[in-house]
Order: sequence, then structure tokens, then C-alpha cells
Amino acid sequence: MSDRYRRGDQPPLPKPYAFVPLPEGRQSLARPVGHHRYKPDTLSGVLRATIVARSAVHVASGLLEQTRDSKYPLIKAHFRVNGNIAIPGTSLKGCIRSIVEAISRSAIHITRARGLPNDTLPSRSVDQLDPAARLFGAQGYLGLVRFSDAVLREGKVIIAPTPQLFRPRPESVDTYFDGRRPRGRKFYMHGELAKGNLPLEACDVESRFNLRMDFSNLTRGELGLILIALGLGEPRLWPKLGGGKPACLGTIEILDPTLIIDDPHASYRDFDPVAAPQPIPPLIDAARAEKLVLDEQLRRLADILRWPREDRKCPDRNY
Repeated sequence: MSDRYRRGDQPPLPKPYAFVPLPEGRQSLARPVGHHRYKPDTLSGVLRATIVARSAVHVASGLLEQTRDSKYPLIKAHFRVNGNIAIPGTSLKGCIRSIVEAISRSAIHITRARGLPNDTLPSRSVDQLDPAARLFGAQGYLGLVRFSDAVLREGKVIIAPTPQLFRPRPESVDTYFDGRRPRGRKFYMHGELAKGNLPLEACDVESRFNLRMDFSNLTRGELGLILIALGLGEPRLWPKLGGGKPACLGTIEILDPTLIIDDPHASYRDFDPVAAPQPIPPLIDAARAEKLVLDEQLRRLADILRWPREDRKCPDRNY
């Protein structure tokens, strides 16, 4: 035992995250479809579903708000759109994109790490993009998937007192690298909510939000890849988003999906065409048939993002 621990300091708790290993081999680069026309044999349409909070959800607005609570007179406010509590579309897009990147042959697009191997870096050409970049966008290229702000439909807003969290430390080389190779993409696990003294305005467990995702010019497999990332395939995933993920906030589940595929010809022939909902399992099968899904990475991520996690508590102090 070190002198520091003999003086009464507590040793760090287990880390609340784990890594999905990077795949071996090259990225799957291809020319993006673009937005100038509807391409034959691709799918365009909309996915509607319900987002259910399985733990309290907090997406910061960047503002502090006064309350009538004597214990917490100031709280970190939740994001709002037109005065209504919501999960911003950008948070949803970032959450799902990070999963798509982890389970496909995609580059590492957002990171503070330095010295990454060249085979993990994004393409410098908008004419050759990896799967995640083709779907969600890259520098100089607008993606094919758009998430709307998910407005709170039902549920109550609470004050969630959470621990003070430290910033990520990309300079901790031993944590994030195994020699010169990155350990993988970092994802936070679910568990029992940690308590602290930082008051956050949050949506309580079982809160429900309306999800809408519009898409255009996707192959059947690309749409299936996104549906898997949303947690609609097997093995199941329960994504995490927003603030306080190390303290076990932000666990969500996607339920009651309705998928509508547009017929571009009918849209021009009819002012208000009616399309029937489409089944989801064949699209998930297509993602594997098009070899877009990495089964090893998906299994590892499913183990990290499994829910419920009654076997672990999230750290309430230094980890």
C-alpha cells in the first residue's frame, strides 16, 4: 500500500468504461451517393419511435437556472427547444454515429488522442469515405441521415445530484493505448446511479420522447446498420447519451419503431401518398449480407451496453 493511501486517501474505483477493439484491416471506403437525385435501389423515408429513459437523462443547455429548492438553489439546466424539454438531434446523431463507427469498418473521426495509426484516420477525400462518414457526414460532405430534436412526451423533470466529474485525459497513454495501438473506442457502462453534490436538471426514469430520423439514398444494409445501432437488432444495445455518463445517467431504449419507406415516383404523382410500415428484420439481415457489421465488435459492445446492470455501481468519486 502506498504512503498516500496510508494517510487516509481512498484508492481509485474501477473505471466505468471499457473499450471496443478496433478491427484489423483496412477501412471500407467507397464513393458517397450524394444528394442530387434519388438513386435507384436505395431507400429514403422516415423512422419514428419512442425513446424511453432507463436512467435519468441530462443534456446540458449550458445555462444555470434558479430553483425554489433550498438545497439546490442553482442547477445545470436541461436542453430545451421552444421552451420544451428535449434531447437535441445532434446528441442523438452523435450517440448513434459512435456506435456505427464501433461496429463497422469506419475511421476514428472525433478524438483528442495523438499519434493514432494512419489506418484509423479519416479519409482526406470526400470521394472515398468510410461507412459512418457516408451515413452521417464528413468534412465537406453532408450525411444522409438526419435526427430531429426529441421532445419530452411524458415524464417528470427532477434534480439529479451527481458527482463532480473530471475531463477525459487523452494524455494518459497507458489507459488508451496498448503499446502504439489504441485499445479501441471507449463506451461507458450502465449501472446504479451515483450520487454527489452537482445538481443537474434531468428527465426521470421512464420519461418518453418522440424520435424521428429522416434518411435518403441508403442501401438496405446501411439502413440495417443504423437500426442495429439504435438497439433494434440482436444482440441488443442500450445506448447512452448526454451528460453524466460515468455516473450512470443517460441510459435509453428505443421502442415501438415505425419505418416508412418513400416511393419517389409516387411522391411526384400524388400530393399525399400513403405508404405502409416496413418490417425491420430483413434490413438487419441485409446489413450482414452487405458485410457492414463486424460481429466481434458488436458482441463486445453489446456486453458493455447491456442493461439492466444490477451487478455494478457507478463511481461516486475518483476512478
